[in-house]
Amino acid sequence: MRVLMATDHYYPYPGGITEHTYHLSRELIRLGIEVEILTSNFPHQFVEEPPDAKNIKVHRVGKSYYIRANKSQTCFSFSRKITTQIKDIIENGNYDIVHSQNSVAPTIPFLSLLYSKSVNFATFHSYHGFSLGYELFKPLLLPVYTKLDGKIFVSKPALETIARHFPIGEHRIIPNGIDVEKFNPEGEKYPFAFEKRDGEIYILFVGRLELRKGTRYLIQAFNTIGKKYTNTRLIIGGDGPLRKSLEKMVKRDVSDRVHFLGFVSSHKLPDLYRSCDIFVSPAIGGESFGIVLLEAMASGKPVIASDNEGYRELVSEGVDGFLFKRKDVAELIKKLETLIKNPDLRHKLGESARLKALNYSWTKIAREVLDYYEYALRKRNENSYH
Repeated sequence: MRVLMATDHYYPYPGGITEHTYHLSRELIRLGIEVEILTSNFPHQFVEEPPDAKNIKVHRVGKSYYIRANKSQTCFSFSRKITTQIKDIIENGNYDIVHSQNSVAPTIPFLSLLYSKSVNFATFHSYHGFSLGYELFKPLLLPVYTKLDGKIFVSKPALETIARHFPIGEHRIIPNGIDVEKFNPEGEKYPFAFEKRDGEIYILFVGRLELRKGTRYLIQAFNTIGKKYTNTRLIIGGDGPLRKSLEKMVKRDVSDRVHFLGFVSSHKLPDLYRSCDIFVSPAIGGESFGIVLLEAMASGKPVIASDNEGYRELVSEGVDGFLFKRKDVAELIKKLETLIKNPDLRHKLGESARLKALNYSWTKIAREVLDYYEYALRKRNENSYH
């Protein structure tokens, strides 16, 4: 079986879709599937790709441009020759499956599906409210959308997003996966510029410093909780447009225990998770699935997350973590205090979190996707006989 993954997001561009595409492709190859990736040329070297990513054949077309969408940054690809380039790759690739990793969005996913005569798939990653863009471009997108033989949604919120604009039809919900070998409780710790003292508790945030990640509410909470519990530190891993304003929010009496690490490379990220005692994601919306939560859980850490649609499906209250009302600093303080005061509870929730994360291994997810591919191919073959 030959599969083409079509995506505007891939290395060296960072993000969830990039990681999803890489890990799924790698695991499918391990299962004996031939996988190639069709993506863009990126003007900046954002992140280094994993060493074994070089084993995956990558076609690059057009040039990537960055835009704001869903209160975050995204990218799309364009060039004068991009249509011809994609058409040639599709026609000459002899692919059994063409799988878009950006729904049916312009440009690489849309054009790949448009020219494909193979069995067509799309994975829908995003969660957001009503989309004016979908409605405006619906006449253009619908013919490509109806070509899909299989639709994969990473969560129910991701499905609900598309259901507001298009008929759902044939689909499966297959969540994002996690590399449970890379993210695990045993291994190296992060090389902080300071020593961890006995009894110190590290509270960790990982993510892009932008509005929808809600980092400001965690800082507000730590301004209070850090003053009361002087054995705590707040570690912020990530960078973004709000960094300077967030740094200014930190109160002077806790400022020596709030650490902005900036961008953390993917090979250091597991060490960072292992080094924390509590992981917090206070995102205010736009999260279809909690990848960072899953990474922390796989690392054996209890999580505290805002009660948004994507996180609600992953965190079991009081079992592997806690949820709090979005933007509710007082409730976040309460949940933090519960875990700060109770090391046994932190350990218990962390163990349960690791067990849950094992259900999301990329090996398991890839087998589910492959099963769906095989189902769609059988269905296409059966229909061709009628």
